[in-house]
Amino acid sequence: MTPFNSPYLPIYLFILLFLSGCGQDDEQRKFEQQAFQSPSGITKTENGVPDSEDPDDWRTSPFFSGLIEITPPYPNPVLVSDQLTIEVNVSGIDAVSGLTVAVLIPDGDRSNIRVLRTVNENPLPPGLTTINLNPVQFGRFNNPESARGLHRIFFYDNRENIISYGDIRVE
Repeated sequence: MTPFNSPYLPIYLFILLFLSGCGQDDEQRKFEQQAFQSPSGITKTENGVPDSEDPDDWRTSPFFSGLIEITPPYPNPVLVSDQLTIEVNVSGIDAVSGLTVAVLIPDGDRSNIRVLRTVNENPLPPGLTTINLNPVQFGRFNNPESARGLHRIFFYDNRENIISYGDIRVE
């Protein structure tokens, strides 16, 4: 008797689905742990075209792979007096429940996350969405001088699953 015509087939399928689900959860958890590391380099961009890439930036998390893509923001580095443009392309239907863009703000020996923009559409409609950000928002108290430096930007859904992250240098 093979496993395929066994009375235990439903149990085999359940175990297989359970184990594959755990692997994806583990991969997502690992991705999210990487997201909360200190910023460490940038993907340089100008007019939406990358000049050089940081392999850790703007990857899509395992939960959202093939459903949404965050293109590297431009320009990067960005002047404190300029505007940062981010393009979000949703390719799945009912794939993403809302979108929040946030920045990690160093604050002494700890860090705070500041929400920069929220898109409340649930689900996000398929297609391209452009988000513009003011780099002054990256600093403490929206101070232009404290905005200068390297910052980690996060994208997550309404369930707080991280979709993507990357680093921006404000000059």
